[in-house]
Amino acid sequence: MPMESPTQTSNTPSRTTPGPNPDAGPAQYAPRVAGDSPAPTPPNATLRDFVTDGSVAALCDELARVTGSPIWLRDQSGLCIIAEWSEPEGPGHAGEPWTLVSESRGRARAFAICRVVDDGSREIAALPLRIRAGLLGSIVVALPPADRPGASAPASPPGASQPIRRALALLAQAVSEICEAQSNLSKRVRELDALYRLSSLLSSSAEPDELLQLALDLSIEVLGVDAGSIALVEGEGETPDLRIRASWGLSERWISATQPLTRDGVLRAAAMRGDVIAIENLAADPRILDHERVREEHVVSLLSTGLMDQGRPIGLIRLYTRAPRVFTHAEGELLRAIADHSASALTTATLRKLRAQDERLGRQVRLAASVQRRMLPRSVPQVPPFEIAAHYAPSLELGGDFYDFLELGGHLGILIGDVAGKGVPAALLMASVRASIRAFAQDLYHIDEVLERTNAALVRDTLDHEFATVWYGVVDPQTLRLTYCGAGHDWPLLIRVPRDRAVEDSDVQRLTADGMALGIDPAQKYPKGMFQLAPGDVLVTFTDGLHDAINMEGRRFGGTRLRRTLVEVLRQEPGARPGRIVDHVLAALRQHAGLTGRTDDITLIVMRVGDRAGSGNMVGAI
Repeated sequence: MPMESPTQTSNTPSRTTPGPNPDAGPAQYAPRVAGDSPAPTPPNATLRDFVTDGSVAALCDELARVTGSPIWLRDQSGLCIIAEWSEPEGPGHAGEPWTLVSESRGRARAFAICRVVDDGSREIAALPLRIRAGLLGSIVVALPPADRPGASAPASPPGASQPIRRALALLAQAVSEICEAQSNLSKRVRELDALYRLSSLLSSSAEPDELLQLALDLSIEVLGVDAGSIALVEGEGETPDLRIRASWGLSERWISATQPLTRDGVLRAAAMRGDVIAIENLAADPRILDHERVREEHVVSLLSTGLMDQGRPIGLIRLYTRAPRVFTHAEGELLRAIADHSASALTTATLRKLRAQDERLGRQVRLAASVQRRMLPRSVPQVPPFEIAAHYAPSLELGGDFYDFLELGGHLGILIGDVAGKGVPAALLMASVRASIRAFAQDLYHIDEVLERTNAALVRDTLDHEFATVWYGVVDPQTLRLTYCGAGHDWPLLIRVPRDRAVEDSDVQRLTADGMALGIDPAQKYPKGMFQLAPGDVLVTFTDGLHDAINMEGRRFGGTRLRRTLVEVLRQEPGARPGRIVDHVLAALRQHAGLTGRTDDITLIVMRVGDRAGSGNMVGAI
């Protein structure tokens, strides 16, 4: 009796074919056609599912010949199973080891094998063949009339039928055990096949809704139920909403219903904790609120559990039957395994989709970063006697820092700024501030008015939390006069390098003329500062990312360490050029921060005033 191999189905069943008629009675099943979603399988198997090689039917024939008592094999439906290759009347159907015949023909054939006449005097005993799922059929024997009470003429020795009865009972028990084992094995194969197919969904590229429908189809197929649905959690809170994303065999009214099925949603809450809920009769369960709704839908039994992602409920799977069904513990555990695989597949699909979106966004960000970098000066200006070097390092691809150099009719404008925030919003605001200052600087002579106009435009076009700090200075190469304004920015440092001694801390000055950051107060005024430069002076402007850089112990680089670093390099190399000063500051910064990641943009500009006699050879670098 070899086991019949389980039926294989496609991994991608159609979802367009309607399910069972909701108006049909509880015993109705939807017809299955090619391409349909899985139709429910009746839970009771038949003997024909197990008798595949005709050996049991042939054994009945041989026992009949040996005992002289007609013995035949009857299916649950009442048809007889006979072994074709032992058929005395002819060869039967070529290539088939067994076939079905009517009860009358099977009985007549059994009597013919024993060469006895069926005169109706024999006792007909049916020995049942049962498995846990139900009755499969029976082995039927026509016992000799000698053992019947009141028999007048015994045709066989007294008590001859008892050994036959006991032997057939043992045979029936052995056949039942084999069928039970085959049934369990076949069921486990189907379960493993379903889990394997669910596992394959983890590496598929299907959309989340398609994955859910596939998982539901497999659940219905392997558990042999009539209808089902998978709902996902939407929203937050203690009682999040559930929206059905996949269904089969349920009416639109049932799917769209918002009223909880149970009082206070107790069954849903239990399932969402990961419990397996099994109810044999929904219509009789006292926890159900609307029994009429259950009866109208023709759903009787329920099996349900939650879809859990790392202990967090993300959905709920419910399976229904239209006839009473007692779900076993193994079936509940199988549903839990299916739910776990489905949750993993859904999470993987969601992450894959988010990754694709992130890749698309990353490409856009890289393009935006390229545009932003083109807004920065490609080289520093050569305006003798000034020599300039600059360094710009965003913490992200898009930065909020900016700097610029403006040609102003023989004068040189130096602009540095820092926009609140990071990423795309900061980059957009940075572009706006830079463009505004460049536009106003071309038409206005007074630098304080340039900042006032920019501030008014920024207040008008931005939100309360959007602002920018700026330092803007203009130097005259003829008079060496520096005019500057600050808008909430870090004060630049001016180091006067003596010719007759080493640089000291007292030679470092802060340019403190300052006002409020741009974009906060529309009436803000910005005081101007002036400083008369001299040959050898070093001007250092920077953004707060420089002195806010922290080390592994959480200590900032700080303004004091920055001043000490500048004094150190100018003491060692009094004639150090701006590029050398920038490199020394950055080396000190790296030594301080170590492996600590950069958390803010860093921009640094160093300008040095050269001697007029050698100013023609001065160049700068970024």
